[in-house]
Amino acid sequence: MSQNFCPHCMEEVPPGVDFCPQCGREVHGRAQPHQLPIGTVLKTGKGHSFLFGETKGDGGFGLTYIAKEMSSGKVVAIKEYFPLRCQPQRAGDLSVRPTQAMEEIYRRGMGSFLSEASMLRAVADIPHIVHVLDYFEANGTAYMVMEYLHGVTLKSWMDQGPAVEPLSFLWKVLPLMKSLELLHQAGVIHRDIAPDNIMLMPDGSLVLLDFGCARSMEDNKSMTVVLKPGFAPLEQYQTRGQGPWTDIYALCATVYFCLTGAVPPAAPERLGAVCEEHPDPLLPPSALAPAVPPALGELLLWGMTLQPMSRPKSMGQLAEDLESLLRTLARQEEPPVPPSFWNGPWAKVLLGVGCGLILLLLVLLLGQLG
Repeated sequence: MSQNFCPHCMEEVPPGVDFCPQCGREVHGRAQPHQLPIGTVLKTGKGHSFLFGETKGDGGFGLTYIAKEMSSGKVVAIKEYFPLRCQPQRAGDLSVRPTQAMEEIYRRGMGSFLSEASMLRAVADIPHIVHVLDYFEANGTAYMVMEYLHGVTLKSWMDQGPAVEPLSFLWKVLPLMKSLELLHQAGVIHRDIAPDNIMLMPDGSLVLLDFGCARSMEDNKSMTVVLKPGFAPLEQYQTRGQGPWTDIYALCATVYFCLTGAVPPAAPERLGAVCEEHPDPLLPPSALAPAVPPALGELLLWGMTLQPMSRPKSMGQLAEDLESLLRTLARQEEPPVPPSFWNGPWAKVLLGVGCGLILLLLVLLLGQLG
């Protein structure tokens, strides 16, 4: 089938062109059997049609594609519900079917996916959080339409080996913390914060991505996630007892990784060491990156405390403490004001001499007048 668009950036390309004039990549591509074929068009039932490009993400809960809304030409990201634990298969008509034994779990999961999309669309005014634009059902599964962001994930950014200046980086993290507090107040926890789910934008700001694992805090059912060792707190290994404190741990672990270049030890490994009365293998950040101020490291370690209730009580508290600390550290880094001549001992001598001369002149003037 002929293709007149680039599957990587969704820009139109002239017939017979092999490389995209916009992004420079080869325009011919092929999806994996379990993915939607490039060029697929899905209609939402709400008057929108989406043209699908390549798969940008392939994780445990779903597939993320670049796509274009055909009437407006707007480029978006679309996440397809495709939970690997349900062993889904894609049929020739593109429909998705789980194994028979997992049908009930698949159905409940899809309901949660759609509920989460609805919740996230309702809080689309929160900054630094990827915005959900729409959601719909098709092919026996569900889709979440999100804004497409042109940036680089923190994981990819760290792979480039940048020299991370601690204070500058934490000033970028601070607005994201405040946005997460608003998200938590709205009753949503992310549950999958990690370097590959935070994007560094061209303007230097940070945006949290991939809400495929998000869950309402009102849902007290077992919360199964695909764990990311080093970033997942202890309660996620137990599947229950998750809340805002779960995101606090994961965000602090992500910052720890960016400042030190080292993935933190997995939470069960840390627990095992402590239970055997060995030192916690989680080292202070300054031990790995001397440029990290010890006070900043202590704040991160507080957020990564193994026991959830011993962490900051909210993301808002963590943000408030971080901002206060950053301002204190910034003042300490301000260069000292060079000593002024007028603050020195000679200034007092000259002041005394000047006053004496003025008095002498007044006496002489009064004597002439008399």
